[in-house]
Amino acid sequence: MEYLTDIFGQLNRLKSSMQGRNENILTSRDKLIAFTKKVTLWKSRVKAGTLDMFPLVRKTCVKEMIPVIVENLTCFGRRVEEYFPSISVDEFDWIRNPLVKLRDSSNFAMCEEKEQASLSSDRGLRINNAELTLDAFLFSIMQEYPFIAKKPSNCCCSFLHPTYVNLGFLS
Repeated sequence: MEYLTDIFGQLNRLKSSMQGRNENILTSRDKLIAFTKKVTLWKSRVKAGTLDMFPLVRKTCVKEMIPVIVENLTCFGRRVEEYFPSISVDEFDWIRNPLVKLRDSSNFAMCEEKEQASLSSDRGLRINNAELTLDAFLFSIMQEYPFIAKKPSNCCCSFLHPTYVNLGFLS
C-alpha cells in the first residue's frame, strides 16, 4: 500500500530529525508534539477527502481507502502517544535558556538557585549564549557556575555530549 510508504517516510524524517549532536530530550519532545499534531491534521484532511500529504496515495487512492487510512492514523497517533510518554517540558525551559529568571525554583538546591540568579543577570554571557550550542554554553560556564552547568544532566543525561561524561558531569 502506497500509504505505508508515505507514512513510514514521515516517520523516518521524524526519527532522523531526533538524532544528532545538538539533540536532547527537550527538542525531541517538541518534535514529537509537532508530529502528533500533524497526525491529527492529516486525519482530518483525509476525512475531508484530501490526500495531498501522502503524495503516493493521492495518485492511486480510491474512496474505499479513506476509512482505512483514517483508522490507521487514529491507531498510529495513539501508539505514538503510548510509546513516548508525556513529559512536562515547561519546567525545563531554563535549560533551553539558562539566562532566564526561574519561574519555579522548588527543584533547585540553594547553591543552584544562587548560581542561576547570578547567571541570569550576567549580560556578557547573554551575548555569548546567542552563538553557542547548549552543550558548548554549559561547558563554558562550568568553572564559574558548576552547579547550574551540571543540573541539566539530571534530565537530559542520555542526550548530552560525551565530553560531559569525560569531565565528570555525570557523577
